[in-house]
Amino acid sequence: MALLILVGIAGAAQSTNVWVHKGSELMSSEKYNESIKAYDKAIEINPQDTDAWYKKGNILSKLGKYDGAIKAYEKAIEINPQNSNAWNNKGVTLAKLGDSNEAVKAYDKAIETNPKNADAWNNKGDALGQLHQPDKAIKAYDQALEINPLDSEAWYNKAVTLNRLNKSDEAIKAYDKVIGINPQNSKAWYNKGVILDNLNKYDEAITAYDKASEIDPHNSAVWYNKAVTSSKLGDSDEAIKAYAKAIEIDPSASEAWR
Repeated sequence: MALLILVGIAGAAQSTNVWVHKGSELMSSEKYNESIKAYDKAIEINPQDTDAWYKKGNILSKLGKYDGAIKAYEKAIEINPQNSNAWNNKGVTLAKLGDSNEAVKAYDKAIETNPKNADAWNNKGDALGQLHQPDKAIKAYDQALEINPLDSEAWYNKAVTLNRLNKSDEAIKAYDKVIGINPQNSKAWYNKGVILDNLNKYDEAITAYDKASEIDPHNSAVWYNKAVTSSKLGDSDEAIKAYAKAIEIDPSASEAWR
């Protein structure tokens, strides 16, 4: 009898794993609704499968069904309170709902269960920024970068926050870190150009804008800012060309027309 029970348990676990695996494959193929059905089947077989609940939450969040996603994450956490990723993703979903305070609490739980969860530190920094606590946000980004110095997203977010604190030189260094990790990050080049322009370093700003436009030639703002900076340098021909490019991309760009 005991042997039969063990065989039954093993069979159920195997069956659950098959449905979870199928759900993951469907998710990779962007068949999200079918993926949810597969996870639901796994949960039906084993309601205590924390992985199935967690992955279901991920899809629901991706589909914008945030309330359902939070319930799924909470179920995963109820089964396994040490599921750091579930805490982190619950925080991400709460942030999408505009509840930054509760998001920070969820990130703190993710960090408590796994202090090396760099994503949770980075996300906590974002939420603190939303709560107008930039100094604390910087500390959170620094923790993420201590864990993973090649986290270009954390460097980028730190750069944005440093710029808000009017720490221009430090912000440029952080953008340089982003660019060193990912030279194709057009936003980092563009934002670096804006800071250099504000520091009256016009030639360097033009170089940054040129790099941004090379990577993303369809960003009207890059061309507009390049035009403004070219005007400051007295280069009217380049300014007119850049304004024309900005207008070509966005004909409603009234400032460029003006």
